[in-house]
This record gives sequence, structure tokens and C-alpha cells, in this order.
Amino acid sequence: MDKIKEVENTLIFYTLANKLKTTIIDETNNYSIANNIFGSMILAVAIDSEFKETNNLGKLLRMMVLDEFSKINPNYSIKDNLKKGKQYSEEIEASHLLQTKESKLIFKYKMLDFSLTKLISEKENSLSYNELLKEGIEIFKPKNASEYYKYEQIFKFYYLNYRLKNKIRSGWDKNHWNISSDRIERISEHIIGTIALAVVLDSEFNYNDRTNPNRNIKIDKILKLLAIHEIGETLIGDITPFDGITKEEKQEMEHQAMIDAVGNLTDRETLIAMLFDFDALLSNEAKFAYFCDKIEADLQSKIYQDSGLQHSLDDQHNNCVFSSQKTKQMLENSAKTAFDIWYYYDENIYKDSIEFPEFYIILKVVKDNNLFDLTKKLPTNLKLVKKISV
Repeated sequence: MDKIKEVENTLIFYTLANKLKTTIIDETNNYSIANNIFGSMILAVAIDSEFKETNNLGKLLRMMVLDEFSKINPNYSIKDNLKKGKQYSEEIEASHLLQTKESKLIFKYKMLDFSLTKLISEKENSLSYNELLKEGIEIFKPKNASEYYKYEQIFKFYYLNYRLKNKIRSGWDKNHWNISSDRIERISEHIIGTIALAVVLDSEFNYNDRTNPNRNIKIDKILKLLAIHEIGETLIGDITPFDGITKEEKQEMEHQAMIDAVGNLTDRETLIAMLFDFDALLSNEAKFAYFCDKIEADLQSKIYQDSGLQHSLDDQHNNCVFSSQKTKQMLENSAKTAFDIWYYYDENIYKDSIEFPEFYIILKVVKDNNLFDLTKKLPTNLKLVKKISV
């Protein structure tokens, strides 16, 4: 029963956090709150590489998400509904009052993201790259030649990642699931979704179990990894398994893109090692981050399904996913909705995980429930209790 409650809490929080992707805060650029959080996060990662302004980057990234979450969900009590609610609520309050070093840094990164976004969106097409670079560096107000070089690397890193604010997730476009919405998820928004998910999972499940090395993971390291895990897509775009490129070809392209995108940041070797670890799933942190990355896409698919934005399975004429023999087999068996296809493709990723069995439980619960019904927060969700046993 406790496990079911933890899963339910996770899904309610995630569904509410998904509003960060759809709440437009910058109408000129059509950017959501999640787009802006992402820009601030990228600056945090880059500036941490060059100046080490904080000794707890993961906490800072978590605070960014929790702060904005609380603003768009004023009727949801994090303190009362999450196991780590008291800690999270204190961090949110500190963010609002600018009481801590982390909260002051968050405000600084928000202002820098605002200024850099304004510069790029207004002048990218009228200035040469070198001119844009020079104006971008000046926003940081470097004091000497050494700082000028560091801010040059920071701007280059930010400028590449800025592209992810505009790049849509390929899975939702007209060649894939053709989501019936004027605005579909951007890559940057997916990244914020994975971080929000990691934050709530860290609250509800025990990932600091020193008696079990499989469960003793560093969540702050994971949050940093998730913030940059799509960095290769700044250069090669979002390639799905159905786009005619082999897994080996994609990996080779992505690895080179990762190296190029990290540039000459001081921590480049550490960042590249983290990204390669994520790709190879060498550590439990990498496996956890990978699971967050995969299941966040499954959850977004269910959000679209439960919002009525997914097409029926007999209305998928241009969907390249349906050229797959595996998909055809699913259609012949038990798939009845678009989400069913996602479910059957991904269930084996989590199904036999010894380290993190909760991901499979989450996927099963999602399959059997409307996510928006869960947010009604009924005192006892009998449907959940009856449909799944742990």
C-alpha cells in the first residue's frame, strides 16, 4: 500500500509539473516557463564549470523547478503531500525571499537568461556570429582578460543549448505521432520534465540506502546529468529509433556532437565523461537518469492521450513508427491506443530492473489510469489499489 501511495504522489506531482511546459511566459518567443528554467539551468552548469559559485549545483537545479512549480500550483501543498515536503518547502521559501546563496544565484541566472534570450531572439539574424558573441560576453560584464575568456566559453555553451528551446521533440511531429496541438513539446521542456520527475522520485523513494549499493545513488549528480543529457541534439537534432539511422550510427553521431557542444569549458572532461557514462549505463546514476529520460517520454505520451490530443490507431497514415514490424505485431495483439504502443515498446526497459523497480510500477499504473483523474487527489484511490499489487 505504501508503494502505491508513493507512486500516486509521484504521478500527481509530475502531472502538475507538466504545466511548466504548457504555461507560456514569453509570448514573443512562444517560450514556456520550462524553457526559461532550462536557460537558467544551462547557465548554472556553465558558470559552475568556470567559477564554482556553488558547492551544490544539484540543489540549485532542484530549487529552480520547485520554485516555479509552487507558483503555478498554489493549491498544491508540497509540504503536506511529499515525503521531503518540509525540506522542499523550506527551499521554495528561501527562493522567494532570496535568503540563501543558492536563491540569489538562481535570481542571477534568471536575469542572465532573460538578457541573453532577448539578445539572441532580437539580433541573431542581424548580427554576425562574432558580433553576437561579443555582445553576449558583455552582458556578463567581465573584469579582465581571464574572465572574458571564461564568459566566452559560457556564452558559446549557452548559445548552442539555446537551440533546444526551439527544437520540438521529433516523436510528436507530423512524421511520427502528429499530436493535435498548435504547440508541442520542445526538447528543453522534456529536459525539465526529467528533472521534475527525478526530484519527486527522490522525495518518495529511498535512494540513499547505504545497505544497498544499488539504491545508494547521488541525486544531485543525476540532476546535473539530466540538465545536459540532450546536449548532442543541439547539433544533430532529435533522432528517434524509427528515422532510418542505426543505433551504432546514432551513438557515433551523438558522441561527436557531445564533445563539440561541450566546447572548451574548464570542466569539459568531467561533463563528457558524465555524458558517455549516461550513454553506456555504466553507473547506477546513469541508469537512473536513463530511466527518467525514457519514462518521461512515456508519461508525456499519456498526458497527450489523456488530453485527447493523440490520434486513434487507425488514423496514423504518416507515422513512421507504424512501418516497424514490432508495431504491427502490437496492433495485431492488444494495442488499442497510441499510449499502448509506447507502453509495449518501453515496458521491458524497466521490467526486470533490480535497482529501480518503481519505474515499472509507475508505468503500469499510468497505463491503467487517467493522469488528470489522479490530480483530483481522492482520499483513497481504490482504482489504484485494485489494479496493481506490489
